[in-house]
Amino acid sequence: MAHERVYICTGDAKEVRAFEHERFVEASWKRAKKGFCAAMVPVGAIRSHSFKIPLNTSAEKLETIVEITMFEEGGLDIDKEYAIAFVKHPLDFESSWLVESFAVEQAELVSRFGDAASKTGHIDLLAIPYLAYEALYAYGKADDKAVELFLYLGEEVSYAALYKGGRYLTHRSLPSLASLALKAGVSVEALSEALRERGLDKGKYAPDEGLLYATIEEALGGMVERIAHTISHKRGIFGIGSVDTLLIDFGQAEIPGLWELFDGYGFEESRKGALACCEGLAPGDQHAGVEALYLLAAAQEKLEAPNLTIFEKRPGFLQTHTGRFLTAVAASALLVGGYGLLTVSELDALGKQRAALQSQLQTVRQKARALTAKLKAERELRDETAEALNRRRLELMAFDEAADTMMLIKASARKRQKMLKDVDEALKAYALSATSMEQNGSRRMAVEILTGYGSRDRIAKFMKRLVDEGYGSVGTREIKLDENVYQSRVEIVR
Repeated sequence: MAHERVYICTGDAKEVRAFEHERFVEASWKRAKKGFCAAMVPVGAIRSHSFKIPLNTSAEKLETIVEITMFEEGGLDIDKEYAIAFVKHPLDFESSWLVESFAVEQAELVSRFGDAASKTGHIDLLAIPYLAYEALYAYGKADDKAVELFLYLGEEVSYAALYKGGRYLTHRSLPSLASLALKAGVSVEALSEALRERGLDKGKYAPDEGLLYATIEEALGGMVERIAHTISHKRGIFGIGSVDTLLIDFGQAEIPGLWELFDGYGFEESRKGALACCEGLAPGDQHAGVEALYLLAAAQEKLEAPNLTIFEKRPGFLQTHTGRFLTAVAASALLVGGYGLLTVSELDALGKQRAALQSQLQTVRQKARALTAKLKAERELRDETAEALNRRRLELMAFDEAADTMMLIKASARKRQKMLKDVDEALKAYALSATSMEQNGSRRMAVEILTGYGSRDRIAKFMKRLVDEGYGSVGTREIKLDENVYQSRVEIVR
């Protein structure tokens, strides 16, 4: 059933808010009992893990695999109960799903939302914040044909979320405003004001605000670099050509100098701007509006929302197995004209049957935990064996490479020379200085590059040129900043 409004539980049971027609309205717990209740689970309470599975995996098997994998690889405690949900994406170049699963301890949900659930009797949806921007596509507020990046800066949580075709793909956690304010020695309000009004314009900072500017410069530079690396990593996985739109979710404000940092990593052609979700909301409420719009879209069945709730609405008595059974028995009694069929002893027997079933369920759960522990041990043994085989394979590869070098020494020398020449020309093209070059055989090279902090985008262009020339892997392993000198170790593999 579609709903005109959604009741948003804050978790502390002190208030409930309703959201409809892109605005928040007053609400009561009494009305919430009869409506669709929902909330966002705090990001800090969520554990996530990604893995691949075959494309032909059935839905039932998928749910089982997700749960087992979260315990095996996602770090869940086998002695605790969790609510688990997931999203999945078909991979463009292989017959697999990429699954990202999310888990929250049930005790954590009870602690945060138990009081609210006791007042409403149910919370229909506990949603995952990273997916909230799907609401913009559900209501035609964003281009579902584009690849778009949303950068949310919040007091307690910050993250970047990448979307393609109107669907969430992945996220990257970023430092919160509170953590940056603590580092800079200012309040969150002062930091936010500096970001909005001055950003990376160093000339607008007073002499005694050196720490504030340095913190902002380092934080924004680090954020953009992390986001760029994440997109570069996911580009091949999700078949992303370019990012069409960059939107910052920061109270409808932009940060001076931020987009220029993105341009240094190849985002010059991307559309850029501040996110505005709902016209009727104040700038400071825009992110809350995005989340509320997502909950409303789920209530109105405009999208499928992964659900972490453990507070589902209980079915009416006549919808339960016991209710249906007693109704059938009562109907039979009426048909034969007798009313004494439902005796106290028979009702007592039903209660005992229910207790027995609950006991059996508990036994099954205990056996499942034991089997999961056994499976974990077997997988650890498998992983150890795989690691030993991999070491042996690497040893054989080393022997093969040594033999190949001896037999084809001249060809190898030409390849080494060409790699050195390609790297040298790329350094010259972008006026970069290399403090050292380490070449290992004809396939690998490591280059230590120095440049000014403001010109560090040249390193990204240097790497892109080598990729365009056919090198299979070009990446940075170590990055250092010392007295405005940016040092990066670039590793190149043919």
